[in-house]
Amino acid sequence: MEMKFNLLVMSLKGVAFDDEVESVYLTSDDGEFELLPFHHPLVASIPEGELKIAGNDPIPITIGILTFKDNRCCVVAEIDPNFQGYKLRWDV
Repeated sequence: MEMKFNLLVMSLKGVAFDDEVESVYLTSDDGEFELLPFHHPLVASIPEGELKIAGNDPIPITIGILTFKDNRCCVVAEIDPNFQGYKLRWDV
């Protein structure tokens, strides 16, 4: 059985990603790190860069914040305006 965790990435425009993943690699203000299933609870700010999601296309982030708790990762971010991969767009 593959170990995975839920990753939700959203912005003011909508949901960019919502699925089970094996890992996420990113840069935070404290340096580079990789999130794996059952990671220690975490809150981190995310500067400009990419969320590199195992088995998926990267998501370009301008700035954001990340939380990881109970095997669920949530990222609220400003996503590059050229990003076209939204799974759900808000009706605003």
